[in-house]
Amino acid sequence: MGEGIEWKLHRAVGLSDLASLLATGFSFPDGKLAQALSDGAFLDDWRASIVDACGRESAGDARLSSRCAVAFAETDEGLLRREYSRLFLAPGVDVPIWPYESPFLHRMVGAEGAPSLFRTRISMDVERCMAAAGVVTVDLCREPVDSVFHEFEFLAHLHACIGEALRVGDGDAEREWRDRLCSFASDHALKWLPAFMQEVADFSRLGEYRAFARLGVRYLGELATETGADIGIVSFASCKG
Repeated sequence: MGEGIEWKLHRAVGLSDLASLLATGFSFPDGKLAQALSDGAFLDDWRASIVDACGRESAGDARLSSRCAVAFAETDEGLLRREYSRLFLAPGVDVPIWPYESPFLHRMVGAEGAPSLFRTRISMDVERCMAAAGVVTVDLCREPVDSVFHEFEFLAHLHACIGEALRVGDGDAEREWRDRLCSFASDHALKWLPAFMQEVADFSRLGEYRAFARLGVRYLGELATETGADIGIVSFASCKG
């Protein structure tokens, strides 16, 4: 395997792992997540994934990890759950931050009326993208498919498929999966997740979620680079590492 292919494969695996970690971070928290934050396992995985994705840990990445380590020290599962519920699960339309693409964009553009959570144009397109890539989400009746964690899980899947195509030397499959990644990033993830991270950084009362927002911005910057998107990720000053 040539050096160029080896580097691309490591990068695909690293980006997949970063997206998977963010999917875990923005899912409803449990004791396993709280333990992984407190004992450093989550950040250890993050740092290893950054090295895979970028070839090294930069000084900026090291500073970001140090800030997150302080925020994650002695994480309490109960506090995580209460803050998650306050930020994302408040009843009615007064939820501080919508964790779903369609209602988040509804509010962001100042649309009138209460947003729909299921079977919107956006959520159906997200479902279509996932189905075309062979991904079936099993909890669609309980959780909108365009949730922040479902979209991160799908991004992780797309990166992983690129990596597998590279591993077996299938150039056509690699191009197909890269096209899927670029389309989903430009049509969905990068349209709302940068602003979502900014709101989490601004409105969270808990250091853990502000740290997750910083990590989210870091990954989204790499996603923009990977897909050639032109977005102002680095302009989110409060999230910078």
